[in-house]
Amino acid sequence: MKNDLDFDLSDIQTMNETQTGLLAALADMVDEVLDPIDGKEWLNKGEQAMLVASTLRNQQAIKALLRCLKSTTKDQADKLEATYQKYVEGAE
Repeated sequence: MKNDLDFDLSDIQTMNETQTGLLAALADMVDEVLDPIDGKEWLNKGEQAMLVASTLRNQQAIKALLRCLKSTTKDQADKLEATYQKYVEGAE
């Protein structure tokens, strides 16, 4: 039973690593979008257009990352609940 618990918990830990990677990718993408305006008070028209184009280009990727985070968080919560029921409530 201990080996089964170890396997179930390692599966949940793998999802933590997946979420960490997704969050890092999201942070990199947001930094890429915001970097051109960091420390600037006003942007000229060309810089504004470049920022809008960059944001639109990354919009779908950001949405996809957020959907993946939502999905893995839900899956992880479901697996954690199932593990809890199996090993804690089932042991009572």
